[in-house]
Amino acid sequence: MKIITSPAKLMNVENSTDLLRTTTPKFIEEAALLQSHLKNKSPKYLSELMEISPKLADENWERNQKWKAKPTAKESAPAMFAFTGEVYRGLDAKTLDKNAVDYLQKNYRILSGLYGLLKPSDKVMLYRLEMGRNFEFENYKNLYEFWKEKVTEQLNSEMKKNEVLLHLCSNEYGKVIDRKKLNHPVIDFDFYELRDRKLKTIVVYTKHARGLVVRFCAETNAQTLNDVKAFNYEGYMINEEKSTDTKLVFTR
Repeated sequence: MKIITSPAKLMNVENSTDLLRTTTPKFIEEAALLQSHLKNKSPKYLSELMEISPKLADENWERNQKWKAKPTAKESAPAMFAFTGEVYRGLDAKTLDKNAVDYLQKNYRILSGLYGLLKPSDKVMLYRLEMGRNFEFENYKNLYEFWKEKVTEQLNSEMKKNEVLLHLCSNEYGKVIDRKKLNHPVIDFDFYELRDRKLKTIVVYTKHARGLVVRFCAETNAQTLNDVKAFNYEGYMINEEKSTDTKLVFTR
């Protein structure tokens, strides 16, 4: 089983771990190419591209100037520990034991607008480049055009026959995987909250739940879909009626 999530906008490269030996991202040359184009973009361009405030645009312009393909340990952190958004609060990697971290190193991957596809141990620097932004460079209209084939081929190369992909990313990031060319079944997830006797999707809870599922798989050494269906953290339970062969639905 492979598990995949989106990255997060919030990052902290002061986070580190003794449980992983850091590695270089598979697509570091591609990341360097993207950064060579980003580096030349003005704060105003970044503000408009990413719909962020001038202050945030200045901050990310500075990040782009400092970015390098071979950062020091102080300038970078392993991807699973560097991202700190809601998915990663659910995952809470810093409290996992060695067995759980080893499980994730083998089975878990993170999509990225800048780095393409990351292992938990891959060194990343502070950056901001969401996959869904219309960043045009060279002959590419956007990041999907640049990454789709590369990411899909890499997943195919890492996955064994009949291995399943647990798709715990947002639609924005999930679109970079070409399901027609992926040689493996994909399982989607929905998370619902019971409010006023109605099932509702609440985005922040969904993000948190995705991280909880990743954590659950690591802590229970999940190997099969039946193992994943047993997910029960923070009050969630499988909803068999709403679940299908290609989608698992959890409610609470």
